[in-house]
Amino acid sequence: MRLVVDSNIFISSLDPKDIFHSECYPIFERIVKFEMEALCPALVLIETVCVIRRRTNSENAAHSVYKSLSSLPSINWFDITLAVAERACLLGIKTGLKGGDAIVLQVADEYGIPLLTKDKEMKNKAPTGILVFEPGDVPM
Repeated sequence: MRLVVDSNIFISSLDPKDIFHSECYPIFERIVKFEMEALCPALVLIETVCVIRRRTNSENAAHSVYKSLSSLPSINWFDITLAVAERACLLGIKTGLKGGDAIVLQVADEYGIPLLTKDKEMKNKAPTGILVFEPGDVPM
């Protein structure tokens, strides 16, 4: 299964104290085992690493997360080109979502695959035709 994975899924998976950890960690395990393929804009990597740094107050933990996520062969990281930015802007204008959310949603729209997120606003504002799942919705 291929999914666009939002940063909140990675963050919850990597932080055992996060309230959604037990819900998100099995998804992360499936990605690590290459049972699931993730497509993500590079912004997701940046957001995840920075949040882990703030939560742990550890540069080492943040470096470790960066090295691990950036090298996982089951995660395809996409650059944010001007063309991607343009499509994300149009989605943001249409939906009223924040810029980062529009970029993530744009990847799901462009590749025609579901978005996995815990963000209720993204789920509620996603245009018809873009599937948005929460971890519990993903078939095992």
